[in-house]
Formats: sequence, structure tokens, C-alpha cells
Amino acid sequence: MRCPECQAENADDAEFCSLCYARFKTGLRSRETEERARRLLEENEGSRLRCPSCGDLSPLDAQFCLRCGFVFEDPASIMVSGDEARELERRREDSKREEIAERPLPPLVMAPGVDGGMLMRDIEAALERGQRPRLQARGREGITHAMKLLALLAGELRIRGKEMLVSPALLGEKATVDLDEVELEMTLEIKEGAVEG
Repeated sequence: MRCPECQAENADDAEFCSLCYARFKTGLRSRETEERARRLLEENEGSRLRCPSCGDLSPLDAQFCLRCGFVFEDPASIMVSGDEARELERRREDSKREEIAERPLPPLVMAPGVDGGMLMRDIEAALERGQRPRLQARGREGITHAMKLLALLAGELRIRGKEMLVSPALLGEKATVDLDEVELEMTLEIKEGAVEG
């Protein structure tokens, strides 16, 4: 059976599409429940259903939770307003960003032959995700190149009202005599807010 919504192939006896979860057959809820759900949809535009089993939000006309499959017998009792739904989504997105920010990133290395533009885009993408990327450079030339790259990126971010903070640290415990032996790691983060210019 081909799904009328997304055109995915499904088993002939399927009640729902395995890809988009569109309903093929009725009978999951009673006709009375279906009628109440239809009226609820008309009267509460923007509202969502919050699954009592997993807490996920589903469209107001959903018969079941799109995440865990819980059947919504009484949609009115689990309905949340549009404002509350937006707040729940915002909190969920904040939680995802915090989770991503806590994941350690491998250090990015400034080395001869490395594409500085690509490195700059990788750093910027990590900063936008709320992560704290680390850039490692070695020797006078590598550190100079890294600092130029960070200065360019800081200028771009400043235009957008963001400030990039750089925390340098020497790698290795031994004393260095030759500047070409110095290894430096710079941890980067974004400070939101208007930057004076």
C-alpha cells in the first residue's frame, strides 16, 4: 500500500504509514472521540496535545503520540495552549543546546596546509551551537596564523553583536627555548550582547 501523504510503500494491512505516521484506517478512537477532537481543533487553533506517557507534543488532530504511540482518548484533558506549547518547545531546544554544549569537542589543529577558511567555519559553527571549541597551534608561524584567523572571526562576530572570548594555555610542561617549539591551545566561547565599537 502506498501512503497518500508521503508516497512511501507500506504493508497492505498497515494502519499507519511507517515513514510519516499518516493514518490509513479508522477505528483507533470512537466516532464520538473523533467528533470531540474535530471540534477541539476548530476551537483551539495553535494548541497542541501533550502526551501523558512521554511528554512530547503532537498536533491537536493527532490520534496518538507521534513519539511513543500513546492513544489520545480524551484530547481535551491533555491539550496545552499555543503559548504553553511554544514555551515547552523553547525549553526543549534550550535543553538540547545545553546537552550539545557539554559534549567535549576534539581540538582543531592549525597546521601547515590546513584551509584557514574551513577551520574558521568549523569554529564558528561550534560557537553557534553553544560549544567551546579549542584551537591548537605550534610554533611562531602556526600561532601567528591562528591568531590572525581568530582576529578575522572576532571581527565578523562583532558585526553581529557577539563577542568572542579567547582563553590561551600552553601545552606541555617543559621549558621552551625556541619559539618554534611552543604549543598553544586556545579555548573559545561566545559572549552574547551588544559590543561597543
